[in-house]
Amino acid sequence: MNDFKKMADEHRRNFLKFVAKTGISIPALQASTLAMGVLSSRFAEAQTATNKVKRVIFVYIPGGTPGHATATFTPTGSAGSLVMKACSQPMDTHKNNCIFISNAAIVSGTTPAGGHGLTFRVLGAFNGNGTTVDNVLAQSTIGAASRFGSLRLGVISNGADGATLDCSISSVNTWTQSTYVSNPRTVFNSLFTGGASTGSTAQQQQMKIYDVNLAALNKIRNQLSVEEQLRVDQNIAAIQKLKNDLTNSTTTTTGACTNPAWDNYGATDADPMLGAHFTQLFDQQARNAALALACNLTKVVSIQMGTDGGNFAATGFTDTYHGSIHVGQDAPFIAQRAYLQGRVASLINILKTTPDETGAPLFNSTLIVQLSDMGNGQVHLGEDAPLMLASGSSSFRGGRVVAGSMHTQLLDNAAEAIGLTGYTPYSGGSVSTVWA
Repeated sequence: MNDFKKMADEHRRNFLKFVAKTGISIPALQASTLAMGVLSSRFAEAQTATNKVKRVIFVYIPGGTPGHATATFTPTGSAGSLVMKACSQPMDTHKNNCIFISNAAIVSGTTPAGGHGLTFRVLGAFNGNGTTVDNVLAQSTIGAASRFGSLRLGVISNGADGATLDCSISSVNTWTQSTYVSNPRTVFNSLFTGGASTGSTAQQQQMKIYDVNLAALNKIRNQLSVEEQLRVDQNIAAIQKLKNDLTNSTTTTTGACTNPAWDNYGATDADPMLGAHFTQLFDQQARNAALALACNLTKVVSIQMGTDGGNFAATGFTDTYHGSIHVGQDAPFIAQRAYLQGRVASLINILKTTPDETGAPLFNSTLIVQLSDMGNGQVHLGEDAPLMLASGSSSFRGGRVVAGSMHTQLLDNAAEAIGLTGYTPYSGGSVSTVWA
């Protein structure tokens, strides 16, 4: 049985249990689509209320850390009083919102797997059902609730023409790699000014709902009796009228989700293929992520910094990241790896200053999952990798170091926290004691 049928079956069972508690019979609900719709909405709200977070961001930093995480990344000290290492120092101001995972390996299946290539193992392509967690979430009811099932943002992670190199962290059916978009302007335009619809975010989401219902009705129409077809045709006509009314509507929404202004994060435009602009490009993509999440355009984001080859010289550096790893001494690698960690700190700053739909900081309802493809890029090994979870949720038990065994546990942490059920797990069990 595939994951999506398993998830559907589990959701169906849970919904029937929910209906039973209301005392309303199934035949009565079947006779009233309005009543069914009301209960479905209430069920969805009840399910969401039990989730730990509403949104998840996966962040990939290639190459591990010098001497493995224990040497240069995993903090020391006690809970609430962590002392950062050289490569985790940029997280010092956010450390109480972070859980650092110790002694966990990057794996393919259950075998430690460092080194270059097959980068889609990062999001679980060789575990679970063979599709990476971002795509499983995108194809679930979680992804279906937003305009974009998931958003894949790159920072110098593909070619100038947008083609994916053989190094994407995301894939479907193990080998079919997903493309990351490394031009922040392109992403912003697709979110807010591109596409066929020029309406508000809310209007675009409503239009998507109408389209889904129209497609479903048209798909089943020919399998129905003549009498049933007449009723379906009436529903199709009604939905089409709603679509037309929405298209012709002059009503607009206000706030940050209605045609937000572009923030350049600099006086000049950033070349999306130039490493010297890495800081500016990352902040632009981080803001794209924050806006997309806050406006409910998606609930799932992944950010890929560079590629497993590390063939970029980031802002302020003359040597490439890959060159710093293999120069024969730790200091250059530490400097560039700490710089990349600083981009994650910048992402958290942006999430903390972006309000969600309730006006609270977006970070409070978001889980960040930081991953790598190696434990130590100097020797291409997967053991003892630099892994981290971060969230502003009041139930998130940050400020600690927690033992793990493999990076895929964090994929399960993310899936469970956002409410995914009925899927094939990526590990033998998520990291425990993350939530109060």
